[in-house]
Amino acid sequence: MTQPVLCYNFQFEVDGAYAEAFAEGLYEYCDALSHFERPGDPSAPWRIEGFSGEMFDKPAIETAVSIMASAVGVDAPVVTFGTYEPKDWVSENLRSFKPISVGRFFVHGSHWDEDLPVAKIGLQVDAGLAFGSGEHQTTKGCLAAIDWVAKRGPRHNALDMGCGSGILGMACAKTWRSTVMMADIDAASVRVAQENARVNKIADLVTAIHSNGFQDTRIRDGGYYDIVCANILARPLRAMAHDLVGTLSQDGVVILSGLLSEQEQFVLSAYREVGLSLIKRFKVENWTTLLVG
Repeated sequence: MTQPVLCYNFQFEVDGAYAEAFAEGLYEYCDALSHFERPGDPSAPWRIEGFSGEMFDKPAIETAVSIMASAVGVDAPVVTFGTYEPKDWVSENLRSFKPISVGRFFVHGSHWDEDLPVAKIGLQVDAGLAFGSGEHQTTKGCLAAIDWVAKRGPRHNALDMGCGSGILGMACAKTWRSTVMMADIDAASVRVAQENARVNKIADLVTAIHSNGFQDTRIRDGGYYDIVCANILARPLRAMAHDLVGTLSQDGVVILSGLLSEQEQFVLSAYREVGLSLIKRFKVENWTTLLVG
């Protein structure tokens, strides 16, 4: 009898004010990580969950959690470890993913078989192993920002840094028929983005590459970008400010997302230091998307 393949997970709970900090400190220990609040109970602790195809280094994770707790001045939470049988997450995603309308964009999965709403740009996105189905508040904020920029004239060369499923780069390509460079540190995301571009019939406009930030020289070789989308996390956004501005055209704009509202100044100050200014902010619940240029 064939034994089921097992994957590994850990979880613990912390005050929501520190959830993002704990999550950022644990990404290196797992293949995927999530942090979320309990539905309907905003006062309850947030849950942090990590997932991996290989057994965790439990002492290393417990030490990292303890160090982070000490840094923010709270008691170290108890970390529990377990196993689970993997699911077909692509199928699960398709069953639960309802179409989303943001500005001129209508985001849907491959299971959607109805006509597009009038005057909408359709984006078929099956996220699979990549982040970005359009459901998250940060993605909605970015799509709203692209829609706002589109009302103010054309863009010719776009960069989607940390592209995930490729949804933002595809929105640029379909809006302006612009060339788009997509880059992600995760090779699986690059494959998903390439496939989504093909399904959306814009593969001729898109180049998707595996790159750790701006390290791959093909990003610079793609020319100067007049719109850059970066939906990542607050600390990586801040760290890449200097590299990013070096790829920006004279009238280029940057869409920054993946940050909680209280992290806005933390990120914005880094871009002000490299000569960019806030143009507009887009708030979706407690998440903020910044448009700078």
